[in-house]
Amino acid sequence: MKKEMNEEQCRECVTMRPAADVEETPAGVEIVFEMPGVKGEDVAIEAGSGMLTVEGKSTLRRRGAPVMFKRSFYISDAVDVDKIAARAENGILTVTLPKLESAMPRKIKVS
Repeated sequence: MKKEMNEEQCRECVTMRPAADVEETPAGVEIVFEMPGVKGEDVAIEAGSGMLTVEGKSTLRRRGAPVMFKRSFYISDAVDVDKIAARAENGILTVTLPKLESAMPRKIKVS
């Protein structure tokens, strides 16, 4: 999943690291980013080589310059990169990283 951010658009941007909450569940990991002023179409997400990078251009300005949010996380080999999903609403970006079937917990029947 990748959307290119236009370097020309953000040559003079102020880059900020968004706050993020990370929660692990048996099915995977969910990361919730606070990115005020960012719309879904202004978000780029790249996953690969053990890294997840999220960036988004905000409608907010700081010291007269546009704001760009950017943050990266290391991700486990147990993440199913092809099934990563994201949704944005009211400046909150939620990225869901499901685990591979082989990494899911299994119940073992005892006989």
